[in-house]
Amino acid sequence: MEEADSKLDLSTFLLSSIHDMKNSMGVMVAYLQDALTTPGDVPADSGAREKTAQALYEAQRVSDHLVQLLALYKIDQAFYPFDSQYHVLADLSREALARVADLAELRGITLECDCDEELCAWLDYDLIFGVVVQALHNALRYGKGRVMLRVRPHASGARISVEDDGPGFPDFLLAQGNARARGISFTTGSTGLGLYFAGLVAGMHKGAGRAGMLRLENGGPLGGGVLMLELP
Repeated sequence: MEEADSKLDLSTFLLSSIHDMKNSMGVMVAYLQDALTTPGDVPADSGAREKTAQALYEAQRVSDHLVQLLALYKIDQAFYPFDSQYHVLADLSREALARVADLAELRGITLECDCDEELCAWLDYDLIFGVVVQALHNALRYGKGRVMLRVRPHASGARISVEDDGPGFPDFLLAQGNARARGISFTTGSTGLGLYFAGLVAGMHKGAGRAGMLRLENGGPLGGGVLMLELP
């Protein structure tokens, strides 16, 4: 009984710690955004501005991962309030692009969107929004000058693609196939958390006898990496 209580206490402690860290990272992100957008705080012609922009990217990345960890815990414990509703995908696209617009401007990358205003799909808005925003952050990290959010009808649902003009995904990621089966890479330092989360979220969406899927490709119209989220 003591062992079970110990595990429960550790789980509660870790969950509380992740929540506190997420809040602290949120404050840091807001501070860095304010510093970069307030005239004079970070001189435009200094290397400090580039370093501050990189710090903002890293802070947002950590914040995204902490939110994902909290969601994964709730999903694992079967008390995540999965809420699939009929949403206009153009609204989701605009909100996601607005979330990363400041960082894109700082990195000199043009954000583009190709989405039919009338296209709708059944989805959990918060989960899909989180996956798209993280994919955009990743594209901004590796893209050279352009990042595209493309939304198209697919089968009975929709396909959401985030494309960039960077070097593309490394071969080992493309070769591993199913994102949910990827492990930890001690060579690159990647835990695979973001792709695992995206694959899990995609699979939670079911309809018309199919489950959602996550796909990675290289090439596409911009010539770089392409992350595709296919929703039934």
